[in-house]
Amino acid sequence: TPEDYHLNAKKLSFRTADGLRLSGWLVESSLDTTYATVVQLHGISNCKETGFPRATILADSGYASLLLDLRAHGESEGEFCTFGFYEKYDLQTVADTLKQLFPDRPLGIWGASLGGAIALQAMAVEPRYSFGIVESTFDEYSKVVEEYGADYLFGLRSKWLINHVLHKSGEIAHFDPYAVKPVESAAKIDRPVLFMHGDKDSRIPKEFNERNFEAVRNPDKIWVNVPGAGHKNLWDKDGPHLKPQLYSF
Repeated sequence: TPEDYHLNAKKLSFRTADGLRLSGWLVESSLDTTYATVVQLHGISNCKETGFPRATILADSGYASLLLDLRAHGESEGEFCTFGFYEKYDLQTVADTLKQLFPDRPLGIWGASLGGAIALQAMAVEPRYSFGIVESTFDEYSKVVEEYGADYLFGLRSKWLINHVLHKSGEIAHFDPYAVKPVESAAKIDRPVLFMHGDKDSRIPKEFNERNFEAVRNPDKIWVNVPGAGHKNLWDKDGPHLKPQLYSF
């Protein structure tokens, strides 16, 4: 709960364009001033509560957070995750609500893994997100499916099987998996983005995320390599080094 992290928070809900209810925690700044609200997006098969540690970092430096359960995750409605195909538009609905509540407060977005891919796609369609923070994500959905597939198939990489799975997934969830390309979204972003990735990430190679970094057009983009970190342990591995870079950004 927020209280476990000494955070002041309340529940918020959002209604997507296709009628789903999404659940979130709005975490207040711990300072008298609030500089911006940062929307936090979790990874696959995770939930908004995993964002409390990051929300603490932000709150202590004067930033509010909106911790969101993505569709088909946590307390949010929805049967299927579409890796940004529909989620990017959900983030427009979130921006609408936050701007109604706090008209003069800037918005940022911070995503890890799946959340990072969705953050890039959301920034491409929603200019009200004035900055982004992206951890450990991929450049093209079909490529990361191949990486994860190899993990489950003892290193076997089958293009036929991957294409079959992608095609079937698209039929079931009513989306085009081949259209999910965060790198193409990154090329449309003209705002500052901070990228972080572990150089020992065996789930999503850092080269995938480096392509996203290279595509962003804003000169104030930043790349942070986290030595020795895997896919999920960036902050455990090098938190004291990452915090100053985050605050500086």
